[in-house]
Amino acid sequence: MNSAFDRDVWAVFGMPLDNVSLDEAARLIEQAVKTRTRLSFVTPNVNWMVRALKNEEAMRQIVNADLSLADGAPVVWLARQLGMPLEERVAGSDLFDRLRSDASSDALPIRVFFFGGREGAAEAAFNALNEEQGRMIAAGWHNPGFGDVESMSSTQIRDKINAANPDFIIVSLGAAKGQDWIEYNQSNLEAPVIAHLGAVVDFVAGSIQRAPGWVSRLGVEWVWRIFAEPSLWRRYWNDGKDLIGIVKGNLGRLKKAARPKQTRQPVEAAFNGSALTMSGDLVLETREEIRDNLSRAAQKPGDCQLDLTAVRTIDASALGQLRMLEQCLMRRGNRLEILPSPEIEPALQVARMTL
Repeated sequence: MNSAFDRDVWAVFGMPLDNVSLDEAARLIEQAVKTRTRLSFVTPNVNWMVRALKNEEAMRQIVNADLSLADGAPVVWLARQLGMPLEERVAGSDLFDRLRSDASSDALPIRVFFFGGREGAAEAAFNALNEEQGRMIAAGWHNPGFGDVESMSSTQIRDKINAANPDFIIVSLGAAKGQDWIEYNQSNLEAPVIAHLGAVVDFVAGSIQRAPGWVSRLGVEWVWRIFAEPSLWRRYWNDGKDLIGIVKGNLGRLKKAARPKQTRQPVEAAFNGSALTMSGDLVLETREEIRDNLSRAAQKPGDCQLDLTAVRTIDASALGQLRMLEQCLMRRGNRLEILPSPEIEPALQVARMTL
């Protein structure tokens, strides 16, 4: 991807999601491997969404990712409720299987390193790929045991991973710790692609069986996972309750902020140094103008103030572009300040995009 603004990103309850299919996501990873271009991706599910809406750091990590894939039927449903034309759920395990099963003559080999997982799982996954002798090549494995992120991030561990020359590092430490580990270490790792895909390690190792395809298509893979791992039921129960509360109180506010007026008002923009003032309707129909102006704002030095006090409507597609501006600023150590109009302030509050 050449730029954050090249992505078709929408913000679902403030959480960025890329509008890509499973095949498109696979092609993006293949391209990153081929060109040795950084691609850190996340696969937000209900647990991710609940954490992101409670924890600023969890939301920041999703915003900072190079690709964000909707994993979980409830996430896909919510995205569609907000107008996102998302074709399908893109689970991390499905994505890995798609890459793994590509036996075409021009399929680029992908060297995989397994990091973490339950005792023996990473080694078992490594051995399984070795025996398979398919497209995926087992580059190495390491189980850091228990400890904090810093203790799992020694020079010796990073050197071991780099010496294996992987294209794709699969991390399995628990979603929160795993993403912390990725952000802590990514700049010192040479592999172009990295993601936390905890279940993939177990699936490849054979220690846990994946749900049949028909179960996934029905959107009830979580039921299968509970039978496979009974300890998960409490997390699923708590996340489900939290999600219902979030949706009940906030989905209507997001829809109201995106509701079109009788006449569509074009986007007008003006710069004053690094400050950008925009007016009109920030919606899918005006996204090109939104992208152009936010891309220009991202090129200005320092922090950015975005004055939206004359904006009448804002939808999930425009909120996604605001998140991409935030990503650009965040990566260079700057901040985004948004001044909302009364009409769109409730949506920005739901999306956790107000100061």
